[in-house]
Amino acid sequence: MDVSTVRTQPTQPSQQAKRADEVHQVQKREAQEKENNAKITQQTQVKPVVNTQGQTTGRILNATA
Repeated sequence: MDVSTVRTQPTQPSQQAKRADEVHQVQKREAQEKENNAKITQQTQVKPVVNTQGQTTGRILNATA
């Protein structure tokens, strides 16, 4: 029996395994984007200013002043 004539096909992951990996990567990327967007919105929120008397200022614009 000649062993040199036996050829094996290279092993490749199945299509389902590839697709599952792609879906997992997409979900991970979307989760990171959502987390980044949440951080950005938290950073852009205006914090109220408290004066020396403890009163909160800067919430309402007085148009008549």
